[in-house]
Amino acid sequence: MGNPQERIKEIDERLAYLPKGTLTYKTINGKKQPYIQRTVEGKSVSYYIKKDEREQILLEFDERGRLLDEKKHLLAYIKGLSDILKDNPYLVSRMGLGYQDFMDFVCGRQFYVDKTHFISQWVKSAPRVSLITRPRRFGKTLLLSTVRTFFDPRYAGHPEYFEKLKVWKDPACRDKFGKIPVVYTSFGNCKGRDYQQSIGGMFNSLYSLYCAHDYLLDSDRLDQDDKTQLRNIREALFLRHESVIESSIRTLCRWIYKHYEVLPIVLLDEYDTPLLEAYADGYWEPMIATCRGLFHNTFKENEFMDRAIITGVTKVSKDSLFSDLNNIRTYTVSDKEYSDCFGFTEKEVVDAMKCQNMDQFEQVKAMYDGFIFGNHKDIYNPWSICNFLDTGNLVSYWINTSSNKIIGEVIRRHPVRSKYEIEKLMSGEVVHKLINENITFQYMDGDENSLWSLLLAIGYIKADHVVKREEYTECDVSVTNEEVMSMFRNEILGMFDNGSLYYNEFIRAMLAHDTDNMEDILLDITYSSMSYFDVGGSSHRVPENFFHGLVLGLIVSLKDQYRIVSNRESGRGRYDIALYPVNEDTDAFIMEFKVLDERREKSLEETAQNALSQIEDRQYEADLLAAGIPKERIYKLGFAFCNKEVMVVEAHV
Repeated sequence: MGNPQERIKEIDERLAYLPKGTLTYKTINGKKQPYIQRTVEGKSVSYYIKKDEREQILLEFDERGRLLDEKKHLLAYIKGLSDILKDNPYLVSRMGLGYQDFMDFVCGRQFYVDKTHFISQWVKSAPRVSLITRPRRFGKTLLLSTVRTFFDPRYAGHPEYFEKLKVWKDPACRDKFGKIPVVYTSFGNCKGRDYQQSIGGMFNSLYSLYCAHDYLLDSDRLDQDDKTQLRNIREALFLRHESVIESSIRTLCRWIYKHYEVLPIVLLDEYDTPLLEAYADGYWEPMIATCRGLFHNTFKENEFMDRAIITGVTKVSKDSLFSDLNNIRTYTVSDKEYSDCFGFTEKEVVDAMKCQNMDQFEQVKAMYDGFIFGNHKDIYNPWSICNFLDTGNLVSYWINTSSNKIIGEVIRRHPVRSKYEIEKLMSGEVVHKLINENITFQYMDGDENSLWSLLLAIGYIKADHVVKREEYTECDVSVTNEEVMSMFRNEILGMFDNGSLYYNEFIRAMLAHDTDNMEDILLDITYSSMSYFDVGGSSHRVPENFFHGLVLGLIVSLKDQYRIVSNRESGRGRYDIALYPVNEDTDAFIMEFKVLDERREKSLEETAQNALSQIEDRQYEADLLAAGIPKERIYKLGFAFCNKEVMVVEAHV
């Protein structure tokens, strides 16, 4: 749809040239004759339409009717837009991309979706420190900039910035407008190949923060010692003296409080960027030490701070970063609080498309819908939607390369078994998972949960049917939408293939019936991934499930040669894995996994033989035989495990 206002103008211009009045008919001498009925100077006048004019005039009246009907619908459409704009007044503004500062949007300078109800919700909340995690490109930076502009006294003379927005309807918030000083910084540029390069970005952010409060040097409420110290810290930040980092924000809060006599709000955006970079590039220890000291001084030992908001992509475990902060509350993608404050809701997308005169909603929904935040489904990525509204092209815009870096590193270091579940996700299936949303970087090596935690945090998968269980979130996960699915196909699965040689080696050994080499490969994996077994405890079922998934991950690339079936009923039981060959001259396999039970078994060999016996006793081969696979082509594999020890035995059915 084009611009409705422009179209109405075109219609009115055309109507001016078309005949006016009403087309009527009179019966004269038994024949219907056409007349034009008009009101002239308050009187109804009829004009006979001559025969040689009838065809043209009738066509023009028909056109007039169609145009008037179109104008009626356009006016109704505009009335609908007017109703939309009562809640979101700047949806009709021109589309701009790459803007993250609220000052770029005020009073309709750019297309803007009103999320200021976040301020009302946050003001009414209890935690002194709020940590909010959302995927990249979901409006965290813009929202923090909005919070800063709303509260900062330096903007107190501009209520027009907010008068049309939701927050202004809240009297409690309106009373706080321009009355609370704000300390705002971002660690989004704290990136680098090594610690020094990354910490350089932190110095730049903190130095810019001090420069933003240069007005303190002219304050009558700060003495000369204060001002001298302020200059010294600013200079030390410029010269990159690490000794001043830890106390820099707290000290600035003290001077701001002294100047305004009001405790400031602290806003820290992208807090986890330096930590993600540090883990991926191998300088975790010095970076976590620096961040821990800074966060302790800023958010724990800071009597000059009122409240704080921290945003990021991941929830770094409290034990590794916020161990002594008992005043922090975390809101992840699975929490209901602030669930509609980041990203666009479906209504907001529909309204925006109407106001921008765009259609194709069903295609847009299929491509960009699917994020779930708390109890809100149908959340859209703002970056993708804004790009679509700007270009009109239904393509992938949300390429999360910064997050892919760490995902690739996690995959490279371990989880072979996850490949099978990733394949299931790519086929559109749902996978049931227990996910710990706390990311403990020092234990990520060999921790399968780390991959799923990251995939959920960055938005590549969505969590539905969420049940919170202490440290874990039980949920059904699936790929978020078509846009994300393309990234899975192009990037994520390739990380598995490029990150490990285990797959081809294991498959080659299995197809060659080389159980010794199969054992060696599994031993290599278990010895390099010790923490996988820590979850087993006294339960035999958990480690069995782990090994089951591990082998599925190793063989999933055989999907073109085999139909891989897991946990299927056959005979008098349910086998663990069966491989049905596509070609009739290829061997078939049945696999059973067992963990040594010291109460009944004396050795791994006995456990492995028991696995083979179970295949035989319960006639697991029945389904393969029914599929027409010759008995001599069916091999049974028994896998036995005890801690990190492995044994594989094979026999014909």
